[in-house]
Amino acid sequence: MCSVSGALILNSKNYDKIERKFAEILKNAEDRGKDSFGIIVVQSDGTTKSVKSLGRPSEQEEKLYGILDEKSRVVIANNRAEPTTEFVNKKTEKDIQPFEGERFIVTHNGIIANDKELEKKFGVKRESNIDTAVIPPILDKFWKGDLPTLKDLLSEIRGSFAFIITDKKNPNEIYIAQNFKPVYMMYDYELGAIFFTSLDDYFSQNPLDKVNITKLEPYSIVSVDSNLKIEKIDLIKPKDKKKVLVIASGGLDSTVAATYLLRQGHEITLLHFNYRHKAEEKEREAVRKISEYLQVPYIEIDTDLFKIIGHTTLLKGGGEIVKERQGEEGAEFAHEWVPARNLIFFSVALAIAEAYGFDAIASGINLEEAGAYPDNEMEFVRLFSKLSPYATGPNKKIEVMMPVGNLVKHEIVKLGVEIGAPLHLTWSCYEGGEKHCGKCGPCYMRKMAFKINGLKDPVEYEN
Repeated sequence: MCSVSGALILNSKNYDKIERKFAEILKNAEDRGKDSFGIIVVQSDGTTKSVKSLGRPSEQEEKLYGILDEKSRVVIANNRAEPTTEFVNKKTEKDIQPFEGERFIVTHNGIIANDKELEKKFGVKRESNIDTAVIPPILDKFWKGDLPTLKDLLSEIRGSFAFIITDKKNPNEIYIAQNFKPVYMMYDYELGAIFFTSLDDYFSQNPLDKVNITKLEPYSIVSVDSNLKIEKIDLIKPKDKKKVLVIASGGLDSTVAATYLLRQGHEITLLHFNYRHKAEEKEREAVRKISEYLQVPYIEIDTDLFKIIGHTTLLKGGGEIVKERQGEEGAEFAHEWVPARNLIFFSVALAIAEAYGFDAIASGINLEEAGAYPDNEMEFVRLFSKLSPYATGPNKKIEVMMPVGNLVKHEIVKLGVEIGAPLHLTWSCYEGGEKHCGKCGPCYMRKMAFKINGLKDPVEYEN
């Protein structure tokens, strides 16, 4: 368990400034590594210089300076938090990362659970019992510096990792490989260097310095060279046709989203929540009919969670639904807000998707309702998608999709008609009467969406 850091030096004349910046990163990175630290620098001729020490960099700042010069091309480092399972009572420099092989140098954050098996399988010897020490000799023996081969080798690892790797034969390139362990990249134009580390806060505490920071994608391998050429491959190959769990309310948006994904050739299952809301019976009936029409399976979940949370008029006994100005008021403001509803729905959907082998989850989140509801904003889905690899088990990357995320209501209706979505079976009303009330926010938007398209709404209204 560590923080990994690295730098690809593009302007060697600024080595002193780059060194100060790198020292700042290492001191900030003590947050996830206080037991020891190590730095290895690769020179233009392939030779190396190193500094390794127990304790924190901030307590030994003198060791952070004077290691770079105009010949320095790559520097990688490690702040180690020693795991309980790998405690070394009497550590030497051989037990401190980064680890250097004949050709490759590696710094690693994570745990390699099968390091002994790898040592035996690949027929290599390591200088330390620390798990990471097995990687450089494997790379020396089997890797030629291409991304596909590195992917094959890393697929043998059972555990977690973020690797920063450099090649003494090619000190103008740096490699970053990660499953769910994080790595961030920052291009500093002024200094002429590309920096890498485990958390973006380690680059700087000044928000203005974070403009050029990128989070590297989980489950990927990236190479960056001194010509700013970037190559990337995925550790988990995305599928063209996915098994998708669609959160379905029985309304227009989720029905069109599910139908659209189905028409794209994906395998669809609907997921519906009964949470003691006023339209529960009508929505349940709608989802079942939509499932039958589309010939896709559905899952129902009954929960009293929101009854415990309360504070919403959508629940039975929760008060009156806003119907001011014939529904326009209810359409433009989140009067019927349910605390954290979409976050809870997404989290449950993600867990089910992981447990039953779905490749993705999806919903009917869209631009229209994003105007009133924060958890319908595209940013909510984007951020949840970034969270997904850290909420699921290793090697279970689940995509989060929003098929109608960029559409407003009348565009959703138009798309639904074009793809043959069963709009006549949908239920949009907040109320649970025999017919749509025609006055709440969703009813107002629905009627206007069909009117804008010059279409007759196939459902009946009380008024």
